[in-house]
Amino acid sequence: MRFQALVLGLSQNDAERFAEALAAVFTEARVQAGLSQKKLAVKTGVGRTGIVTFEGGGRNISMLLCKMLADGIGRPLAVLIEEAETRAKKKGK
Repeated sequence: MRFQALVLGLSQNDAERFAEALAAVFTEARVQAGLSQKKLAVKTGVGRTGIVTFEGGGRNISMLLCKMLADGIGRPLAVLIEEAETRAKKKGK
């Protein structure tokens, strides 16, 4: 993730905070939608183990996978990213 953070102009800490916040936001949205990880996997075609790893903070996922998961959850991707960004900024203060 270090290279990605540098390319995006983020510090390593900022990138890690954002990744953690994004995973938390997606997890909360999935739970609020009443979906288990397995149900979301079936609905989106994304592997359950990938969802588990992403939600646990052990994996950065592509924007395409983020979009697929957001669509499966029924929430706009932009809203989820904005929420993650807001949380990451608050944590960084």
